Amino acid sequence: MGASPSSMSKLPEDLGLLGRDKRALSKLISLLERDPDLVADVLSKLWVREPRAHVVGVTGAAGVGKSTLIAVLAKTLSDRGYRVGIIAIDPSSPFSGGAVLGDRIRMKSLASANVFLRSMSTGAEESLPCKALLAIEVLEGVGYNYIIIETPGAGQYSVNIMKAVDTVMVTLMPGAGDEIQAIKAGLMEIGDIYVINKADKPEAEMTYNQVLFAVKDVERSGWKTEVVKVSALYRKGVGDLVNVLLKRDEFIRSSGLQVSKRKERRKLELELLLDLRLKKLIKELLASDSELTNLYERVVLGGLDTVTASKEIISKLTEVLKHYKPLK
Repeated sequence: MGASPSSMSKLPEDLGLLGRDKRALSKLISLLERDPDLVADVLSKLWVREPRAHVVGVTGAAGVGKSTLIAVLAKTLSDRGYRVGIIAIDPSSPFSGGAVLGDRIRMKSLASANVFLRSMSTGAEESLPCKALLAIEVLEGVGYNYIIIETPGAGQYSVNIMKAVDTVMVTLMPGAGDEIQAIKAGLMEIGDIYVINKADKPEAEMTYNQVLFAVKDVERSGWKTEVVKVSALYRKGVGDLVNVLLKRDEFIRSSGLQVSKRKERRKLELELLLDLRLKKLIKELLASDSELTNLYERVVLGGLDTVTASKEIISKLTEVLKHYKPLK
């Protein structure tokens, strides 16, 4: 189903203008968050075949300063002429509305024509929301050079973020003993770039050396893991981080890694979309098919085991899908 005239009325007719119209871009992303089918026609027109944007996932525990780091990183990239899109899906992020006053003031540094910021709410069950991946497609389609995804640093997020981005940037802070031990044990070797933030603190040098030692033999797809010290609050070391990111940018393009990463992300995106659609389909069928409803009731009442019921439901769905028409 395409978007309704009213929902599309605020989008420019020339989709090339979307990248410069932040209000229209926000409207488009709001619509795809509500239901991707609302803007399917627009998404298909924005779809790009070859990678254009460098997608960076910034992850790390709460309190390490990811949001401040992203803000100064985006500002520095913007000052160098790059267009930067930020998608915040970490619920603890100041970008998501949980900022103290100081954080909100720092976020004002993002008020640039070259920087677009969008926060997304996520359900507890979402390891990486499909809507975030679709937003990446939109931002790349309208011409953003760098797309930064801010994510929590734990659990399934860490697994899926590796599939979704070109570069994983793990943010640590001085004294992060548990995280360093995890790196040594191979549990956190997801990072392409490790950033020791809050480098103005006295323990920063020791932490930097510990992380450097922990990842000294880590190499993935030909890329040697980098470690950078930064004080995002005092804007120190940010230029060094940007230079490492530009080095990574050149590497992923020249090695063909960006193309393979794009394939991996779109495979994940399709899987997540299919999962959403199938769940929606099952709910619709349960609301309209008495036989399926009866199966559910028998399981709830203890008259049928879940394994047998699930097989019967799949069998029933296979038959129903042959003649299925989506509800409007």
